[in-house]
Amino acid sequence: MTTLAELYDLTLVHTRRPGLQALTESVIRIATLRAHHVDFFPRDLRVAQLNYSTVPSLPYWDFPDAGSVLLPRWRTIKGIFGLAAGGQFRIEELEWRETGDLYSSDGQLRSHIYTLLGDTLRCYFCAPTGLAEVYYYANPITSTAGYSSWIADTYPDELAAWAATIVFSRTGFLEMAAKYMNDHVIPFKETLLASHLTAEVN
Repeated sequence: MTTLAELYDLTLVHTRRPGLQALTESVIRIATLRAHHVDFFPRDLRVAQLNYSTVPSLPYWDFPDAGSVLLPRWRTIKGIFGLAAGGQFRIEELEWRETGDLYSSDGQLRSHIYTLLGDTLRCYFCAPTGLAEVYYYANPITSTAGYSSWIADTYPDELAAWAATIVFSRTGFLEMAAKYMNDHVIPFKETLLASHLTAEVN
């Protein structure tokens, strides 16, 4: 596991600016997020089960604090499925809808849908069982103590160069930042897309 401290040392090899510790640590976090946000990588996919009451008169079920508690570090939801009461199999799949698109043109509430209200996940189950499964893309852990990123583990030098690019940009060395962008960051993005965008191998 590559630590934030190890990435800091690797970044200093490029920047040679030990006096910018706070900035360097900050941009390592930024570079880590940007690397994971190049696309939606299968290795960032997580699954969580949600329990809820099965009051039949409810038109929808709200899951407050979904992004901060129920789905740790969520970036975006890939899919939501209603599960059988025992959790053995799926019985329905919910479709994403904007809050302004919950009703059809004839004024009927759409079936099998979900939407977001701030940090609250709202689900409209047609067959409520009390158990749902959410597949979502999660951000990496960028805190100092618990830092964790599969990209950092696999490509520590490339990620350090990305962080150095941001340091150069923020300290006014724009030509160096542009050179690093062309020589390191752009090829690194291409590598991530070519190597990790799909979990399938032909």
